[in-house]
Amino acid sequence: MNYTIQLNKKFDEVLKEIEAVTEKYSFRIQHIHNVSDILKEKGFDIDRYAIIEICNPRFAFAVLSKNKNYGSILPCKLLLYEKEGKLFLSAPNPLEVVEKLEMNDIKEITQQVEQIIKDILLELEK
Repeated sequence: MNYTIQLNKKFDEVLKEIEAVTEKYSFRIQHIHNVSDILKEKGFDIDRYAIIEICNPRFAFAVLSKNKNYGSILPCKLLLYEKEGKLFLSAPNPLEVVEKLEMNDIKEITQQVEQIIKDILLELEK
């Protein structure tokens, strides 16, 4: 399940805001995958869609200290996309992912990250 909000803003405006808001929570954008541009280059046309990878070094270190294989869930992802003329920002529920993958030894860390992700979305919704 994802946390998803609808935004009454412009796509590029939200991309810029994400950088500022995530930094307030000691997260940093690692990479932005402009999926719609990549697909368009290959002949597939979809509405604007970007995957924004964000990371907090303290949380990443804590997760990787538990198990190096947990790197498969890093960094956190934000999904920014247009659908039927509307703009949405979405993020996977980190705790749900960890529970499904039975990574029980990082549940406490994940709960903290989940709250921050929710806070980031709520701030961007304003």
